[in-house]
Amino acid sequence: HPLLAELAGWARTRLLRDGQPDAARTARNPSGTSTGGAIGNDTATDDPAATRPPVLRVDAPSLAALLARRPALTTPPEVVQRLSALVASDDATPDAVARVIQHDTYLTAAVLRIANSPLHAPLVPVETVTRAVMLLGMRQILSLVTAASLMRLMTPRDVSARRTFWRHAACAATAARALAVACGGADPGRAFVAGMLQDIGHLLLMGNLPDLAAQISRRALQGAVPIQAAERELLGYDHCDIGRRLLDAWRLGDAVAEAAATHHGPDARAWTDLGLYVHLGDLIAVALGYHMPGDELLRQPAHGALDRLKLTPAEFSSLVGHVLADTEAMELALFGDAAA
Repeated sequence: HPLLAELAGWARTRLLRDGQPDAARTARNPSGTSTGGAIGNDTATDDPAATRPPVLRVDAPSLAALLARRPALTTPPEVVQRLSALVASDDATPDAVARVIQHDTYLTAAVLRIANSPLHAPLVPVETVTRAVMLLGMRQILSLVTAASLMRLMTPRDVSARRTFWRHAACAATAARALAVACGGADPGRAFVAGMLQDIGHLLLMGNLPDLAAQISRRALQGAVPIQAAERELLGYDHCDIGRRLLDAWRLGDAVAEAAATHHGPDARAWTDLGLYVHLGDLIAVALGYHMPGDELLRQPAHGALDRLKLTPAEFSSLVGHVLADTEAMELALFGDAAA
């Protein structure tokens, strides 16, 4: 597909800049097909059992038992609920939004960092949250606060794993929002939040079952299988199932929960526009190098996904470039100087 070719071009550029991945998983023949890993499928050869390492069975909790371990996650963070209600009301003003944010030092710092980042390049420094809200817009502020709140709520113990997860989430969410702006059919702010939350099930695994999450990543790497396939082998369910159950409980809307459930699905023809943008946002993030362990392949998109985008190759390539720049600004907001 011509749009996939453009994305592959960006992937090659990033690989040349940042270094090559494991050649055994990404080697390709001149026709562009994979010779050492799976691209969008659970099988990499005619006889996948001959190449995959044996599965080490574990005593994993059921999906219901896993969710019961974190009762605090049955509702989204209070500040997100308050801001969501405020932004949707007739009483939303920059001052009112700023008052909610200013009660939290961590969120205040994140908002001011992104307002002063090169992405927005203000002529004079943004020193107040009210001015930051005016510069960024209420919807983008809500998106940023959602991301920052979730970072603090469910932080894996491993610092490297935390950074890897949130870099992927920020890029996927930024890409989903850019697609919503370019193509229409979904609210850009909602697309950002859905993109940020698509892998929340994976985050829950990392935070509650870190040893098992590490084993899943090793299984995906060693067996050259998608990470959700490794999850199903070891757990009996995957992070998409966890995400759907969790977001249903949060009552963020059926479309957001459905996007989390289907973002690794094989056929996009019946998806909502929101689900389509979340799926492709994840694809773009992986191609740009923002990926989870065991998920560093340039996968094939779901059937019909790229055909639904009414973008020329040049327009799509430009969009990907902007996503990359915006993600770097989001990194600055979420991690500060430590993101460098």
